[in-house]
Amino acid sequence: MKKKILLINPPSSLKAYSKSKIKAAIPEIPLLSLAVLAAPLLDARHDVQILNLAISSQPDKDLEEKLKEFRPDIVGITFTTPLFAEASLIAAEIKKFDSKIVVAGGGAHATTAPDDCIKDNNFDIMAIGESDFMLVDLANGMHLKDIKGIYWREHGKIVKNAPRTLIADLDDLPMPAWQLYGDLSIYKTPRITSKMNPVGALETSRGCPFNCTYCNKKIFTQKFRYKSVKRTVDEMEYMLGLGFKEIHIWEDQFTTDLEHAKNVCREILRRGLKFPWNLFTGIRVNCVDKEFLELAKKAGCYSVSYGVESGDESILKNINKGITLAQCRKAFRMAKEAGMETIGFFMLALPGETEETMMKTIKFAVELDPDYAKFTMTLPFPGTRLYEDLEKAGKIKTHDWSLYNFHCTTEVYDHPNLSWDVIQKYYDLSYRMFYFRPKYIARRLVRGLKSGEIFTDAYYFIKTWL
Repeated sequence: MKKKILLINPPSSLKAYSKSKIKAAIPEIPLLSLAVLAAPLLDARHDVQILNLAISSQPDKDLEEKLKEFRPDIVGITFTTPLFAEASLIAAEIKKFDSKIVVAGGGAHATTAPDDCIKDNNFDIMAIGESDFMLVDLANGMHLKDIKGIYWREHGKIVKNAPRTLIADLDDLPMPAWQLYGDLSIYKTPRITSKMNPVGALETSRGCPFNCTYCNKKIFTQKFRYKSVKRTVDEMEYMLGLGFKEIHIWEDQFTTDLEHAKNVCREILRRGLKFPWNLFTGIRVNCVDKEFLELAKKAGCYSVSYGVESGDESILKNINKGITLAQCRKAFRMAKEAGMETIGFFMLALPGETEETMMKTIKFAVELDPDYAKFTMTLPFPGTRLYEDLEKAGKIKTHDWSLYNFHCTTEVYDHPNLSWDVIQKYYDLSYRMFYFRPKYIARRLVRGLKSGEIFTDAYYFIKTWL
């Protein structure tokens, strides 16, 4: 029997960064995960719609109108840790509208803390792990007890079903259902993080074989899998055909198999595809070489982000990053020589951190001199080893997940070495020391004059700092 399924992205998935130092650079793009979840449902001939409340100016009204108009049988809500409370409020409104609607929650936080999430009576189901086909099972009428990878309640008791097996071949996934977002031209990504609009997000792999202590791997695990070269470039062509003008790789592992990444670039060139793309969420400095960067540049990649995290070798060892400062220097140098824009990601208040090591990180960012630097205050998310260590030590101060915001971090835990006043001081200092350098300002002015984007740069400067 054909079912109606509504997939929802909460309002604050973008608004959470509205008061942060990076507010001028937040991309406004259709959410990849909902397009991925919708595709198998459409293949199974169900009626699916997406409600992206993140771009809504009146989310409460839009939710009410969508429920009245569509009358869904099932609603899926995706959420990260800081969005759980908001997702719960949305679920409550749905149940208030019609208690018979089955409400499922999913995403990183649902997988990390399913016992906590399913206690919320507004949700009927929590999807755990890789859940591309869970909603298909549900819509097809499978009994809850037979659906793998969910937590649910039966007679008031929490039931934990067996986990789903990972998808062995990612090429088996249907193309994401981007068409459900309607007019793509309404999505505007700032020039500071793009060249053309609208921008679309692409996933080419899943899983991460590395062991950084601050990272949650519970959804896709450490088993690294990637789409074939053909499927990857087919998906790029598919996105361009739908109206996307630029593609951002939204994963950290694009170059984990470096030869595979090079072959993707070669295939883009072989097909004669002309479009801008970038490695938006970052790659590892020890998984890149000169040949790849030159190939990527020729294939249209104009920007590469690197996860540096710290400018102190001992701190890098504390977090099991598995990289060295020498590798960082080499990676940035090669990218610049290839003509790439560079972005560096840095973290402050990592385990073992002191004022001295944080200052080393800031100075290292200045030394690397990327086009943009993003600094964050370390946050122990549930499901990470960092969180587990702090929880065992009695350092976690609150389980109010709405406070767990990367760029507007508050005192959710006690750092063993640092007060929050000191952490905040160095966070503010990092941006001032990096962006207010005469050398940096002069370079941006020259580049702005040459490119004709001097007023665009001025706009983003004012938006960020004033």
